[in-house]
Amino acid sequence: MPPSSPRTPVEPAPPGAGTRGGGPLLLLNAQYLPSSRDWRDPRAQADSPFLVDTFVRAARRAETAGFDVLFQADFSGVNRAGLRAGPPLTVFEPFQAAALIASATSRIAVMPTVSTLHTHPSSFARSLASLDRISAGRARINVVSSFRPGTAIGVRREVPRDRRHAQTEEFVEVAKRLWASWPPAANVPDRVTDRYVREDLILDVDHRGEFYDQSGPIDMAPHSADFPFVLQATSSLAGLRLAARTADGVFAGTPTLGAARELRRALRARTREAGRAAGAVALLPGCYVHLVDTPAEAERLRRAQREVLPAGRAALLALRARFPDLRLDGLDLADRLPGGLLPEDPEQVLAAHGSRYLPLWDLARAPGGTVGEFAAEVLALNEHARFVGTAEQIADALRRWYEEEGVDGFQIILGNDFDALCERLVPRLRELTASFPPGSPRPAGPAVPRVAAGS
Repeated sequence: MPPSSPRTPVEPAPPGAGTRGGGPLLLLNAQYLPSSRDWRDPRAQADSPFLVDTFVRAARRAETAGFDVLFQADFSGVNRAGLRAGPPLTVFEPFQAAALIASATSRIAVMPTVSTLHTHPSSFARSLASLDRISAGRARINVVSSFRPGTAIGVRREVPRDRRHAQTEEFVEVAKRLWASWPPAANVPDRVTDRYVREDLILDVDHRGEFYDQSGPIDMAPHSADFPFVLQATSSLAGLRLAARTADGVFAGTPTLGAARELRRALRARTREAGRAAGAVALLPGCYVHLVDTPAEAERLRRAQREVLPAGRAALLALRARFPDLRLDGLDLADRLPGGLLPEDPEQVLAAHGSRYLPLWDLARAPGGTVGEFAAEVLALNEHARFVGTAEQIADALRRWYEEEGVDGFQIILGNDFDALCERLVPRLRELTASFPPGSPRPAGPAVPRVAAGS
C-alpha cells in the first residue's frame, strides 16, 4: 500500500474542537528531564525527580518551546527492580504536582493520571474541578485502569478483566455528569434576587449503575463548562471502541509509520460508529528521541544498536518468543518471507492480536525480504517509535508522520538532551508544520492551548 499523500482538510472541525490552528498536538512526559541523564552523573542531581522544582523548570521550558501539555503518568505499587535501576516514575501525587506546575506557568496544559480502579468518580471529579480552577481551564486528564493487580492498598474492589472497559466507561460518565451539575453560570451573582450563587442552576445527579451509585451534584464548582480533554491508553480494538465513546485522545505504541496510519484509520472508523465526527479523537502515540549533533553520529548509533541484537538462529528464536502468534513454523532465516505470515487486512490483525502486531504487518509488506531480514527489523523495534538524529532530522521525521496521516500528535516520553529538545527540535517542528491550515481533523472537546515557540 503506497503512502498516502500529505493530509488535506477532508472535513470541518467538529463543534467544540477549538481554534488551535495547525500542527501536531505535543505532549511532554514529565519524566523526560529527570531521566535524560545517567543518574550516576553528578550533573544529574540538579534534575532529581525528588525535587519538585525539576518538574516546574521542565514545564516552563516546555511551554516556551511550544509543547501543549505536560503529561504526568502514575503507577500504583512499588517496582523494586525498577527502583534499583533508576529514578522512580512517581514521586509526587499527580494532582498536587499539576496544581503547583499550573500556578508556575501560564499557557501549557497539565495532564495528571487517574486510576478508575482505585478512585471513586466523585472524589476524582472534585480533584479535577479544583485543578481546572487553579489552572484557569488548563486541566486535562489521563484515564487508566491500573495494570498492576493487588495494588489498591486498603481498597477491596476487584473488577473482572472482561468488565474493566464497562467500569471505565461508567466512571467517566459519572464524572462528566457531576461536572455538568454545577455550570459556570451558577457562579454569576444575581443582584436582583440577592443571590451570590445561583443554586437553582445546580442540578442533582441521580445515577444508579453496575459499578457506581451517585446522588447529589458536585460540591466543587469547575472553572470550565466543558469536561477536560480525556486521554486513554489502549492497544486493542475494544479499547479503541471505548475511547471512541468516552475520550478525546488515544495513547498507543506504534513504532512504524505504517502501523500508526492503520491504527489511526481504525480509530477514526470506530469514532464514526460511535456517532461522533471521525476526527473527534486524536491518535497521540509515544516516541523516544535521541538527539545528536551530526547525521554521521546518528548512523553510528543506529549501527551500534543493531550490533547488540540477536543474530542467526537466536534472532528467529527471539522473534518466536516475543510474537508467538506469527506463522513461522517450518521457516528458516534464508527463506523468503511468506505472504500468509499475518492476515492481509490490518483490521483483522488489530482484532486478533491488538496494535502490537500492526508494526509486523507493516514490515511484512516489503516485497522480497527474507525471514532473517524481517526478524532483524522487528527485533530492532521498541514499543514506541524511536527517532535518532539531529534536531532537524527528527523534526522532519515527526512532520512526515503527521502530514502522512499517521498521527495527530505525539507524547515525547524519554530522550537524552532536554536542552536540544526544547531549544532546537520542538521549535523546528513547529516551524515545519506552522503553515498547515486549521480545520483539518482534530480532537473534539476542550481546546488545548497552542503555544508559540519562543514566546
